[in-house]
Amino acid sequence: MYKTLLATCLTLSITGCQFDQALIQPGPAPACSPLANKIDHWLTLESQYQQAEPEKKSLMLKQFTEIKDTATLALLLSQPDSNTAQLKTSIALFEDLKLTDEPSCDAEQYLAVRYQYTQSVMILQRALNNADAERKRLRKVRDKMSQQIEALTRIEKDLSTHNDGEEN
Repeated sequence: MYKTLLATCLTLSITGCQFDQALIQPGPAPACSPLANKIDHWLTLESQYQQAEPEKKSLMLKQFTEIKDTATLALLLSQPDSNTAQLKTSIALFEDLKLTDEPSCDAEQYLAVRYQYTQSVMILQRALNNADAERKRLRKVRDKMSQQIEALTRIEKDLSTHNDGEEN
């Protein structure tokens, strides 16, 4: 019994040591895309874009479209003041990037977070558009009911005036 217990403990400790050594040995470096070290550049461009006049924004978008800088274009199109068409384009561009999910690739993680943000903004815009459409529909129903109430009130007054005239 003691020999079995001792053999089991010894086997586990040896296996554990080998496992720990495997964890300590460095593996291959993560395969980050060539986007590394661009976050500062992107942040600067985004700030310039947000503060720019509409004409300058259009020029920036045209420039990054022409040089086929998909990542920067996706980021600029995903800004808070972007319209639905720009957000859709941004989402498609983010999807074209084929980002890795490696946590040590900061630039790709930044793009992935911005992609999720853009998708969330898109969902929010759809919800707001649906709410606005529903509000307009309800306003039409309310206006129609108000007209019907006014018509009924006029008819009631006419009937009451007519009935009062007959009594006299």
